[in-house]
Amino acid sequence: MRHDRLVLTLIWRELSAGLRSMRRRDLVWIVAGGGALLVYAIADIVVALQAESATLRQARMLWAAGLPAALLCLGGFAGSAIARLCLSRAFAPFLRALPLSLMERRRMAAVAACALSIPLAFVVAVAVSLGCFVIAKPLAPVWGLGAAMLFGTGFGAVAVLRLRSARDLVRTDSADPAGEPGGRRPSLGAFDRSTPAWLSSWAWGLPAGRVRLSWRLVGAAILFSLAAVVAGSISLAHHDAVPAAMAGLAGGLLVFMLSARFHPLGSPVLRTAPLGFVRAWLRLARLPLQLSVAFFLLPAGAALAAEPSAWAMPLASGFWLLALNGAYAVFAAYFMTAPFVAALSFLSAIAYASYETLEYGRTVLIGFAGLVLFLWYRAQRRYRHG
Repeated sequence: MRHDRLVLTLIWRELSAGLRSMRRRDLVWIVAGGGALLVYAIADIVVALQAESATLRQARMLWAAGLPAALLCLGGFAGSAIARLCLSRAFAPFLRALPLSLMERRRMAAVAACALSIPLAFVVAVAVSLGCFVIAKPLAPVWGLGAAMLFGTGFGAVAVLRLRSARDLVRTDSADPAGEPGGRRPSLGAFDRSTPAWLSSWAWGLPAGRVRLSWRLVGAAILFSLAAVVAGSISLAHHDAVPAAMAGLAGGLLVFMLSARFHPLGSPVLRTAPLGFVRAWLRLARLPLQLSVAFFLLPAGAALAAEPSAWAMPLASGFWLLALNGAYAVFAAYFMTAPFVAALSFLSAIAYASYETLEYGRTVLIGFAGLVLFLWYRAQRRYRHG
């Protein structure tokens, strides 16, 4: 159909416009600096693979279950993110003037998702093939082809589920109860009383501040609750505070990352209001931080009950949770309109810093802190000057 490539065209033009709007100095920093870090990381990975090549070749569980499961999960994560991106463009408000049905919008998003999955699957195939070649694994191209197929299977399955839920994106006038004052959900009022009151509803896209129950929201609540209970039970059974404390740290950070939204910082409406950057940033981080701490309290309490003498473990986990939440809030404020890019950049920086600490010690954290301060400075300047 004539509109099938519309979403793909929109994404390409947005990418082109974003590149043209960047200064040459920023592009040089991204290309040169990112390329140098990528080469350094690849060299480290190659050296590590060569050192463990004999062990990796004989690890049957890795090749039979570990690698396929990781590829399926990676494909599912990528499929969910790409499908969500394509659906957001297919149901963009400026496309309402076009006579497009729900099926046509789904088809537009599906075409774009399929087109974007091809280079991703190619990258996965090349990476696995090169990894097998480095460790002298027989039939390296075949492993690369199988990796691409597993990645595509996970990508396609999750993307289809996301596309089938596109009906939730259709907004009707009856679904948005006009005339309800307040701009935020009344049941959150006891936890989110800071002003301006409408900012959280705006960030989360809640019509009139009302939260709609969905299978994704219920499923996420059940999953996080189950993870907290399982981690606490393991700690209590083994009288060890480490599992519950680590689960509280990881789960609390994930809750914050999933619930934090900072795109209002890029709106001229907010910038022209008598509201400073620090206050707006703290206001947007307030409710996600409360949700993160609420999740953390159950595993931390179980860790303390399992091993009271190790009280420093949950205390240190809580400190690192606050520090990581604050660091991600800075990344999210800088990449305010792209939460997926913010999460990917943040996790990549954390993984790189953690890896380098094994070789250079904790002094690497100074570089990570410098990166956070630089992103804070750039986000603040953009908020003030547009």
